[in-house]
Amino acid sequence: MVVTLGLSKILGKQGEPTTANFTETGYTPYGLTYQDTAKMSQEDGEETEFYAEEEDDPIETIEKAGKTTFTFSVMNPDLTTLKRLFGGEIATNIWAYPDVAATVEESLIILPRKGLKFQVPRAKIKAKFNGEFSKKGLLLLEVTATVMKPNTSGLKKLYVGYVNPPAGS
Repeated sequence: MVVTLGLSKILGKQGEPTTANFTETGYTPYGLTYQDTAKMSQEDGEETEFYAEEEDDPIETIEKAGKTTFTFSVMNPDLTTLKRLFGGEIATNIWAYPDVAATVEESLIILPRKGLKFQVPRAKIKAKFNGEFSKKGLLLLEVTATVMKPNTSGLKKLYVGYVNPPAGS
């Protein structure tokens, strides 16, 4: 039985991989992931039905898959992470927020502690600050990665493998 739980790391890199093989070369973590924030969700798909006046049942249906997103919060962002997720510039230990919102795309590898692992060849990354300046609060970067169709021919939008393949696989 395969049970997927926990989180080992979330890795990203600019550019799409040439193959889906979960090779971590060139991938780097965004930072530490704040507890209970790493999630994967898939929206319900959409179905359009076409009816004829003469029939009660649909003559044709078209289905469209719902989008898939991975969300997580980085609890220890540094200036390099800010530049990576928002764009902008770093000079003399100061990060400057960009004048225009940057389009950030990376490929991702999501590795739980056990069970199924995920590779996304192309994801659109959006980040936002969520900070609480108190004795019990942290500055967090809330990150949303939306799975996109890869530009590389032959790659699919999502791959799933085993963290540790079961015996006999």
